[in-house]
Amino acid sequence: MVGSKPKVPEALRPHGMISSAWRWGAGVISAGAGLVSILSYTHSIKAKFDSDSLAASALSPVRWVGITPAMDTAASIGDTMHLAVTATDSRGNALLGASTVWSSTDSLVASVDSAGTVVARGGGATGITVTVGSKVAQAHVYVQQRPAGVEIVSDSIFRVPEGERGRILAHVVDARGHEIFGLAAKWRPADPSIAAIDSLGGVTGVAPGRTSFTATYEGMVAQHPVEVYPVPASLTVLGGDAQKAPAGRRVSQLVMVQVVSRSGRPIEGVPVRFILEESAGHTDSDVDSSDSQGIARASWTLGSSPGRQTLAITAQGVASSTVITAEAEPVAANTRITVVSESLEGPVGGALEKPVTVRITDSSGVALADVPVSWSAADGGSVVASESRTDSLGESQAHWTLGPKSGEQQAYVQVGSPRSVPRFAVTATALPGTVASLAVINGKKYEGSVGSVLKSPLEFRVADRAGNPVAGVPVLLSPTSGTVGDSAPVTDSTGRVQVAWTLGRATGQQRLSARVEGVLRSVEIAARARAASPANLAFVAPKPGTANRAIQSLDVDLTDGYGNPVVDQAVVFSTKFGSVSPSRVMTDGRGRAHTRWTPGSKAGRRTLLVAVKGTDARAEFVLEPPPAPAVTKAAVPAKAATPAKKAAVKRVSR
Repeated sequence: MVGSKPKVPEALRPHGMISSAWRWGAGVISAGAGLVSILSYTHSIKAKFDSDSLAASALSPVRWVGITPAMDTAASIGDTMHLAVTATDSRGNALLGASTVWSSTDSLVASVDSAGTVVARGGGATGITVTVGSKVAQAHVYVQQRPAGVEIVSDSIFRVPEGERGRILAHVVDARGHEIFGLAAKWRPADPSIAAIDSLGGVTGVAPGRTSFTATYEGMVAQHPVEVYPVPASLTVLGGDAQKAPAGRRVSQLVMVQVVSRSGRPIEGVPVRFILEESAGHTDSDVDSSDSQGIARASWTLGSSPGRQTLAITAQGVASSTVITAEAEPVAANTRITVVSESLEGPVGGALEKPVTVRITDSSGVALADVPVSWSAADGGSVVASESRTDSLGESQAHWTLGPKSGEQQAYVQVGSPRSVPRFAVTATALPGTVASLAVINGKKYEGSVGSVLKSPLEFRVADRAGNPVAGVPVLLSPTSGTVGDSAPVTDSTGRVQVAWTLGRATGQQRLSARVEGVLRSVEIAARARAASPANLAFVAPKPGTANRAIQSLDVDLTDGYGNPVVDQAVVFSTKFGSVSPSRVMTDGRGRAHTRWTPGSKAGRRTLLVAVKGTDARAEFVLEPPPAPAVTKAAVPAKAATPAKKAAVKRVSR
């Protein structure tokens, strides 16, 4: 029957396809009860007509058409409903066998076949129309899905990489498992420290492990297992980097790297490759899989060429490679070092005008590039290398500042390790600076005899400001007394000159002055000139006395060949006549000696001898006897006595 159109329930969108799903909830809701009533009604109607009436209905015009039921509702997509049609003629008799045409006003909501079977296709409302002859009837069909469970759309286990995001779907479905659009399940993670999920099903892998997600809707629950698997994120070098070994030898430590995930956890079973550049030797294995600690290992034998060698390490899943280096050290048997620079000389304390350059090659003359080279300086100098390694020509340069001492200085070049290659010496000459000082060497008290050369020659030294000897400098000498062999001697390679000074003839202090150009202050040397060897002895004339009395104040003077008094010299007095005391006397500061001589009573000529032992200096003092007394006669008056002859003094000299 056709009446006013009832109110349409909430429209539902067409269903989508769902694969590999689990289904929980109530059983399938069926429109079976309505179908039974429709079929029973149709059967009862059919039973009322016999064959005659059927034949008659084919000829009678249709007056009225009705559909039973006039309105029905499906709770799930795919539910079926059977509609029955009734057609009568003008007398109210049912017309059996009349031709019917069925149609749906919206086949996306429900479709109908030629037998009046309606199938729910999508949420909403539609009209089911039947046409019999010229009459039309319409029934109203509503498709309104009812939640019957929650289905999670995924494989048997949802897997997501650590640190990355994924998406998992959960549908609210009807009794036939079709998604109900517009309804959303709520998510809840079992362990958010492993995996987190938002309201839209966005999954974040937090840390490797297994957990589960739960989707709920109005008491309906669905669970699904989740696995967060680790992803190789980086390679960490645990050992074997920056090693050193002689070229062609194996490094002492294994190369070890660890494959770790984004959270820093080791990952087992990841292929790790060891890739060597050309001429960098070889490893015992090109590929190694990480163990339970995420560690992969390889032993590395260096190439035969000295210098830095590199080993690249890659791991499956890690975007960038890790590079380690090793130093292949030169060996003495295959290393040659030559000095390229010429005329290495400069002022003391100053830098050489040009850098010092050495070239390092192997025994066949091939340049050794990128080989470590270090420089050091001796003799108080300093040296700074331009680079710590040889260039492409195998050369190394350094700026050398000489030390403060003149003469030969050395710098040392160390190629590679001192355990493998001995250091190489480079020699330069440090030239002294300008004259800055003149000094006496071993300054002491000089003393000598007048007129003779000092036993210790004078020695002078000329130096620069740093105390280095300066050669070839004239030293100007000016003695106040005596003479020198050369008044302007020239300094030798040690900056020294020796001077022989012949003292003058006068005793006492004598001086010599020395100076050089460029030094304001001259050097003064004093020498004490003592008398020469005793040469002359002379008695100082005494007062005359009688033969029987001592001669008082008998003095003698001792001098050298230049007339200088000789002091502190022993003189010895001797006589055969009488006595002398003292017989051995030291000359005083005037070169004089004093003694007392008692000639005795013996008549005649008497002498006193004085001498200096070991020399020819001697003198003799003679006491002449008094003259004989005159003969007197009685008759003749006595004559006045003639004066006694004066004592004669004989002087003996050299």
